[in-house]
Amino acid sequence: MKWLILLVLLILAVGLIALRFRPQIKAALQIWRMFKQIKQANQPIEKQIPKREKVENEALVRCAKCGKWIPQSNALNLRKQTFYCSSACVEKAVPLN
Repeated sequence: MKWLILLVLLILAVGLIALRFRPQIKAALQIWRMFKQIKQANQPIEKQIPKREKVENEALVRCAKCGKWIPQSNALNLRKQTFYCSSACVEKAVPLN
């Protein structure tokens, strides 16, 4: 019985404190949500973009510069049958004047 009375008094005290400091609690929650949004916005792009499902029997193409084999859907296609694995390979393949 003694524990029940202590529990009720504790709940009553927490309720009164929450009622008294409601604006401050509300502001703290808004700040916490803001920091959470900032953290999500600053994540690397790879984590923000959902991963595609792997397609079975997808054609592989060879990078014209480095020779790496990659799925055709991930390749950069500049000309009809010229594929590159990354923009770095495209930059290396293009002659500079």
